Amino acid sequence: MAKSLTKAAIGVLLGLLFTISVGIFSALTTKDRYQFDSNYPGIGHERLSTVFTHGRIKMQFLGYNTADKITISKQFYGIFLRYGAHYLVLAKEQDTAENRQSLTARSFYIVESADKAAYISDQRGVFITKDNQLLNLNSVLLGKPLTG
Repeated sequence: MAKSLTKAAIGVLLGLLFTISVGIFSALTTKDRYQFDSNYPGIGHERLSTVFTHGRIKMQFLGYNTADKITISKQFYGIFLRYGAHYLVLAKEQDTAENRQSLTARSFYIVESADKAAYISDQRGVFITKDNQLLNLNSVLLGKPLTG
């Protein structure tokens, strides 16, 4: 019985190492840039810019009001694993307005078709506006891959 448990544990460990290795290899061979946008009628719009460079990620989120002035700004710097269109991110999140930093883990998909792309995440949540309204953030942002 102990031998079968040991063999099972070794099998699970090897499977886990293989899965992590595939994510690391895919991340190390990734070099992409995207820009995504979403509109909220009567409230404003948001823009998410992402840069993936050989296992490192940089994301910048900007929220604009209806007068096209920035109301929120966040930056993310970290590392990622990639499994096809699925990204797993561990990053430092920085609120540039107040310089607060925290560690965050994110999971999302980026799907490309021709010259268009979509950012898909169920971790978007809500935003509280200055007049205390709850704004459900869109789970899908549309955009495009960038060159250069």
